[in-house]
Amino acid sequence: MSIKGLMTMICGVAAGALVSGSSVWAADDRFVCWDPTPAQLAADAEYWTPERRAAAVPETFGLTTPPAAGQLQAPMVASSKADVSVAPFSYGGKLFYTRGGNDYSASAQFVAKDNTLLAAAHSMYRGGNQATNVTFYRAYDDGGGTKFDIQRVGVLEVWPGEGPLEPSPEVSALDYAVLKTSADSDAGKFALGKNADFTDVTLIGYPDAKDGGAHMYKQPSERVATIGAAFQAEPNDLTQGASGGAWFIGAEAPYTAVSSISWGEDGKVYGPVFKDLTQDLVDYVAGGCQ
Repeated sequence: MSIKGLMTMICGVAAGALVSGSSVWAADDRFVCWDPTPAQLAADAEYWTPERRAAAVPETFGLTTPPAAGQLQAPMVASSKADVSVAPFSYGGKLFYTRGGNDYSASAQFVAKDNTLLAAAHSMYRGGNQATNVTFYRAYDDGGGTKFDIQRVGVLEVWPGEGPLEPSPEVSALDYAVLKTSADSDAGKFALGKNADFTDVTLIGYPDAKDGGAHMYKQPSERVATIGAAFQAEPNDLTQGASGGAWFIGAEAPYTAVSSISWGEDGKVYGPVFKDLTQDLVDYVAGGCQ
């Protein structure tokens, strides 16, 4: 389905669907923004105990194991553990949240502003359920990391999250969320790359298939196509739990996030092309959705 078709399908229902469980802001009708800590969860400051974090289900959206190297246009290169004590890996971390009554984990990172995270929209809103109880651990590593509370979550109003999603480049083009943190990053942030032109790229995330998601992994990859407003890259062996992890370019600071992990199959991975609309969402959420 085209983005125009998705917009027609969802127009007029997305904002209403997100009302359940928490307040929704609509100062800018291009976006839907909510408070992810309703009273019943905010009262429990210690919800994300080490045991709950360990038991959280790794988010998946069609992320599958890679094929044999011969099936890819780009050479198959295995992912490896990232050092979260150094930039730019220190900008990222692990995201924990509750959606539809279940606890999940995914990947996110500081991007564009000191108080905004980039994550996957399919983690934050899916199947008619918005994420609540959202917490981010920067530089998460085997249970450790710096904890940040989340005050707002924003997605595009046209995000097609009402029913079961079928992964596609058209869906990937819309598959990003911006989160406002309660405190500024203490380690820096990625720049936001809009309409970026690149070939070599590095993907990061917390794949469950690698050490049970205990560590961040990095995947050298190549952009092989741009399909509408989505990028396709190869190879990728970051599977479930890596949702929302950045695609970044640059061998030294400033590092630039040019996309994020939406979905993948057969060693391919897809992510959105960031545009002026993405920056507008960042600014909106950073300002408290006012």
